[in-house]
Amino acid sequence: MVFAFPGGARYPLENGKVADMARRAAVLGAIVADTSEVDAWVYNSQAHRLPPLRPAEASGWIEDWALLPKEPLFTQDAAPGNLLAQQADTYGLDQDGEDVAAAVRDIARSVPRGGVPTLVLFYLWAARSDGPTSGDRLHEAADDNVFWQFLGEDSPGNTVQTLLERLPGEAPHIRNVHVCTGWEQLRDTPDHFFFRGVLKPFARRCRSRRAEVE
Repeated sequence: MVFAFPGGARYPLENGKVADMARRAAVLGAIVADTSEVDAWVYNSQAHRLPPLRPAEASGWIEDWALLPKEPLFTQDAAPGNLLAQQADTYGLDQDGEDVAAAVRDIARSVPRGGVPTLVLFYLWAARSDGPTSGDRLHEAADDNVFWQFLGEDSPGNTVQTLLERLPGEAPHIRNVHVCTGWEQLRDTPDHFFFRGVLKPFARRCRSRRAEVE
């Protein structure tokens, strides 16, 4: 399993939105991954692989990699940085220019080619894409052994989510993509609804994938 989250804006990292998504990703990893280990990526103009997220170590991993301390009004009030904050320059955090298409390309290349499809829990926040679009990259990965589960909330400028919602009608051949919509606030969605919304389309894809290879 893979968990990808945006690093181009501080807001979802400061207010716990990414942290809550990471908590749920750890639970899903224990359900769908043979090793229970979740590959983790943060993306902006480039995608960067993080240390793996393991359910038994989820709370510590979230404190290190899925949160940013709020920027202080005064320098002397700055909180000690966690591991993610320490790598802010390396990962280009808090810089505009999230490129979902580039992240899709890099993650697709990292996914094993055989066995059960890999579930990618891909969190969007005000996502845009320049150059090759997300649709182009998903078209290239349409036959790969991966299932893209995109999740997002109503946020300004989320042009990628709008594109993804058009895929079923305009690109029915891309069957390994699902977009969870209708959740105004993901953090307020009860866990059982969230997990059912993610796992049902993934299970359908696993069944259809088995039928394709038999």
